[in-house]
Amino acid sequence: MNPLSVFAIACGFAVLPFASLFPSDQDPAPAAAAKVNRYIGAKQCKNCHAGHEKGEMFDKWTKGPHSKAWETLGTPKAKEVGAKLGVADPQKSADCLKCHVTAYEAPAAEIKKGFKIEDGVQCESCHGPGEAHFKLRFAESQKGGAAAPVTPEEILVGRDVATCQKCHNEKSPTFKPFCLKERMEKIEHLDPRKKRTDEELKKLRETCYPDCKTCPPPKKDAGK
Repeated sequence: MNPLSVFAIACGFAVLPFASLFPSDQDPAPAAAAKVNRYIGAKQCKNCHAGHEKGEMFDKWTKGPHSKAWETLGTPKAKEVGAKLGVADPQKSADCLKCHVTAYEAPAAEIKKGFKIEDGVQCESCHGPGEAHFKLRFAESQKGGAAAPVTPEEILVGRDVATCQKCHNEKSPTFKPFCLKERMEKIEHLDPRKKRTDEELKKLRETCYPDCKTCPPPKKDAGK
């Protein structure tokens, strides 16, 4: 099913592509599934990333704007903006959905049964497909012992302004200047189980990024 394509009503949420509005209810054949790292949805992440001792990662996502990204497209404000650009229903516009839904343009074979676009911009928008991570960590928990370090091949971690700016950009009719440092203050969800020194936290939170053009220039020393 090809949804309408007109414009992007991006309220500032970064996503990765998704195949269609209505993915198949059938999972791919076992042989194919074994070769594909699929999108599984944020609710699967809750199993290991909810609760105070784990940094309340799932809880912060639930309370934050990303989880409401699809709902936002159904608000009177979104419809008002859409009407000005010729979009009757933003929740059915491909140009809107690509920045308000996780994995919008991904092939159906990469979407696991149970994944819902109505959950908006989910964990996998920034961290990539989570099935491999989910399976590996579940297997580790069954064996017990220390967990192995997370690798990029398993799932993505860290902060990357380029990922955010795929949707936080001037193509959005509601675009506001984007500063990764300021935005991360609102959605930060560090895992307390990963110990960081005060210096590491300061560098993580206060360092400006090379491609960030919205931060004010440093103030000149008044004595010079």
